[in-house]
Amino acid sequence: MFKHRIANGMLTAKLISEVLGTKLPGEGTIYMGQELKFLAPVYFGDTITATAEIIELIPEKNRVILSTTCTNQDGKVVLSGKATVMKQ
Repeated sequence: MFKHRIANGMLTAKLISEVLGTKLPGEGTIYMGQELKFLAPVYFGDTITATAEIIELIPEKNRVILSTTCTNQDGKVVLSGKATVMKQ
């Protein structure tokens, strides 16, 4: 199926958790849910960059909805999704 060994998709997805807990929104974030789409394989040795962008604020519930993306060193999107978090 693939020409080389690939990394487990959840290893890539964990990078999103790191971004949410340390950068955006940051410390004190409660990770409530994540939708994921694995779009391309991640090979051993790839460099992956995870990003998050706020797409909706729900102040009455203290919730933030973010678009999440992981790209490889060639700029190819390997994972996309949407995260729901609560900020304390």
